Amino acid sequence: ETRQSSRSDLREDNEEGMAEVKKRFDALMKIDVEAKQGKQKLQSSFLALRRLVLFRGIGAPTKNTDNKTKFRGQLWKLMTGVLFTENENPVDEYLKEIKKGKATVKTSDGRSSYEAIRDDSFRTMKGATLFDVAVEEPKIIRVLNSYVQRSNKAYNQGMNTILCPFLVCMNELDAFHCFYHLLEKMTPTYWMSYKRKGIGTSKGFYLGARAACRLADKILREVDPELHESLMDSETIRNNSEKITGHTPGKSQAEVFHQLYTFRHMQVFSLVARPLGEVIKLWDLFFALGMHMHVVAYVAQLMLIRHRLMESGAKINKILSQEAWPELNAREVTSLTTYLMPKLSDSLIEELKNHVTDRELCLRLVDWTPTTADMRFGSERRRTKSIGDKIMMLGVLAESERPRSSHKSRPPRYARHRSTAASPGNCMLS
Repeated sequence: ETRQSSRSDLREDNEEGMAEVKKRFDALMKIDVEAKQGKQKLQSSFLALRRLVLFRGIGAPTKNTDNKTKFRGQLWKLMTGVLFTENENPVDEYLKEIKKGKATVKTSDGRSSYEAIRDDSFRTMKGATLFDVAVEEPKIIRVLNSYVQRSNKAYNQGMNTILCPFLVCMNELDAFHCFYHLLEKMTPTYWMSYKRKGIGTSKGFYLGARAACRLADKILREVDPELHESLMDSETIRNNSEKITGHTPGKSQAEVFHQLYTFRHMQVFSLVARPLGEVIKLWDLFFALGMHMHVVAYVAQLMLIRHRLMESGAKINKILSQEAWPELNAREVTSLTTYLMPKLSDSLIEELKNHVTDRELCLRLVDWTPTTADMRFGSERRRTKSIGDKIMMLGVLAESERPRSSHKSRPPRYARHRSTAASPGNCMLS
């Protein structure tokens, strides 16, 4: 009865939150930009709307396209900038790309983009409750093929996965424009190629995602050096370091961890996690604060399972592999993500914000190796309690069930948040 009551309260809270967000959205759409101080009113109203989305939420989407799902689509169009930047004839523009036929731009392995799209489309998000690939596959093919035609850039694996949330929350036309805007305007570095140094082939791909792996490593090193050290020194990482990266000093453990676990999350903006409905709620956070937030959200997910990762004899591959990745709770991850952001150094926040568009920054990050100063900084942090020790972890386990760690320090004491979200002052909105 208590559980049913809490679910009912949460449902009512979601409905109230959605009504509040929708009211603010309707008011924003009525603002006359040409009027006196119209632009200022629009900017302040938009900021207030983003705060509401962050702290009130609009609930999870359902399989059937209900009013909530349709509204999220309109909200995403606004927050991605599509609502105010799309051309006068978006339908004609999309039809023009479709009429061009099969995209012939070559992928890295020599196939045409259309062939690569067809090879991936039928297996997109298989098993997701909100997405029926058998029904949606023709839309996936049309949107991805049209993206290649319009951008004149090759299709890359992972684009089909990123398209899914848009097709769940909006029609095909809007999905195309939002998808194009996300890849070309909001995260262009993620699809750039680059020259690799030292290991492997001479050409690398997904530059922004590789840089995001470095940023995730830096964030975890800052906020929870004990967890970072424990992961880098785990048996799985040590056993695979030489196979993947050779003997690069100070770099091999991070490289293998990124390749085995982090990269896929960075590549598809947390869509490795399940269920899809919770990831879509997490995307509300990314669109409200910026797509760079997905890197912090990944670190937050690691910290939420800190007790499992640091317990004696833990097999991290059985916890962090794509198939075993823990079920996502968007509310918990959002709360911890907004808590962590103000804890980061100013320089790291700047790198985080800029890496989605700055190619030169991404190249520097990809080639970054921890220096002696970085190592000393981590050691100094370990002498005191890390954020991982002090953080309030949303009631992960009862006190009696918390496992002991094989690590030198005592395991963290987990406590429940007093509130379900960080205070507005900590939310890094601008």
